Amino acid sequence: MSRVHLQEELARSTARVVTETRFGAVQGRRAANGAAVFLGAFRCSGLISHPEVPYALPPVRFQDPVPLPASYRYQDKEYILESKYAVQPNNDGQAAGVPYEDKVGLGQPSEDPLFVNIVSPPSFPAQGDFPVKVYIHGGFLQFGSPHGLSGQAQFVAAERSEVWVNIGYRLSAFGFLASDQPKVDGNFGFKDQWLALLWIRDNIKAFGGDPDNVTVTGAHSVHQLLHHASRLAQGEKAPFRTAILQSNAIVTTPKTPGELRPQFEALCRALLLDPASPDILDILRDTRRVPWSAITHAIETDALGTIHGTFRGAWEPSWIGDTDTMSWQRSGDFARGLKAHGIEAIVVGDLTEEWYIYSLSHPVSSMGDIIVNLERYYREDVVHKMIDLYGKTPTDPDEVKEVFGRLLAEGQVHLPVRLLARDLINAGFPVVRYEIAWTPEQVRPFGYVTHGTDRSLWALRLPVLEGDQVNLARRWLDTIDEYVKRAQEGRPLQEVKKVLALTAEKGIKEKEDTLWDGYMVLRKALPGED
Repeated sequence: MSRVHLQEELARSTARVVTETRFGAVQGRRAANGAAVFLGAFRCSGLISHPEVPYALPPVRFQDPVPLPASYRYQDKEYILESKYAVQPNNDGQAAGVPYEDKVGLGQPSEDPLFVNIVSPPSFPAQGDFPVKVYIHGGFLQFGSPHGLSGQAQFVAAERSEVWVNIGYRLSAFGFLASDQPKVDGNFGFKDQWLALLWIRDNIKAFGGDPDNVTVTGAHSVHQLLHHASRLAQGEKAPFRTAILQSNAIVTTPKTPGELRPQFEALCRALLLDPASPDILDILRDTRRVPWSAITHAIETDALGTIHGTFRGAWEPSWIGDTDTMSWQRSGDFARGLKAHGIEAIVVGDLTEEWYIYSLSHPVSSMGDIIVNLERYYREDVVHKMIDLYGKTPTDPDEVKEVFGRLLAEGQVHLPVRLLARDLINAGFPVVRYEIAWTPEQVRPFGYVTHGTDRSLWALRLPVLEGDQVNLARRWLDTIDEYVKRAQEGRPLQEVKKVLALTAEKGIKEKEDTLWDGYMVLRKALPGED
């Protein structure tokens, strides 16, 4: 399989392309298939300079992002390099065996990952008003990069005449640290993503995109963005029309900043700092006194303790409202809010063997390990109810690993995507739910149709696909587009157990969700679901 990065492909190109934005000219180059690509840093007189194509000012650590001022000007240079990615810990169990540069790109870690990669069809700039797809990379909110090979979009942009935008955002503690005392609102990574969507709305026309036809794709982040969109001020439109949630969603209301204060304190103590110090935030934000590498090292070495080693979203009113998140979703107000703010349809689904990759997320060898690692993501009472409902207490190490993978996959993927579909359908909101039971054999670890192995289908990664797999991927994307159109026209898949399936036999058809009842058992562990 090809491991050529876009930067390497653009370095061999002599075909330059220039567009004029409200912040000045931006130069890119054409990929081998003619797609116009604008990424990373610019090259000047043989030297690499590190400003990317930013959508915001360089962020201040543990503070909200700030949009570009009207007076801001891009450097009039070629943006053709993968120069940086978000600083992040390197203990990504799910990426075991993947070359690190294939996950993050060819650059260096930075606390300023607020940039976009843009790929326009070969017919740009002669033609325009193309549909826009925004890809928010996965990685548990801890890892990843818009430069990752699995997200490179030159093939899908060229074949489907779409503009693709990959966005960078802050990760791990840098994106999701929260506390009530001292006040750290958290959700910085989600706020980065939202600001990027606003930048896309206001600037994508310069790259051939239609700002009124934007689809946001990704995993957990997309559900967060949808909840934020559902609570916008009256009359305000969301910066996207449709959303595709790929194998992840919110299953329970996030912890409050007060509940996350112990994690803040654990980080401070791991850094040999006093969390009660009156100037603790100033100290933490001082990048000379506390370099980013000290924070990632503390996380990598488990110095915070297992429970506190994963940073997630917070239930904080300025981001996600003051009403309990899942109560809002179940009540129908979530769906009504989406409609009111211009969102027309949602696609959500999963793969049949998600559990395998989730089993690699954290090392476990006992039921005790399973419990503390689940508490990274869920409240303690929810975890113990999940364990009781699951009803298995293995002692064999391989069985322990599989049970952990299945529990985490059910809590992160299988259950929440079904709850989301149920709540939207109950409120009359257009939904397309899918199930993928086949992915290219050459990308499956040990043969499992597991989390992330569908990326080559969604991104039409031609260097990865072989033989008839290419046409199957094309048919899958065509079918998804057709079902989204039906949903927008008022003809969605509105039977709660009906899915659009890519079957193990490589067929595409509507079918009943035979796994529904089994996965919904765990919902009894959730507040409001019992």
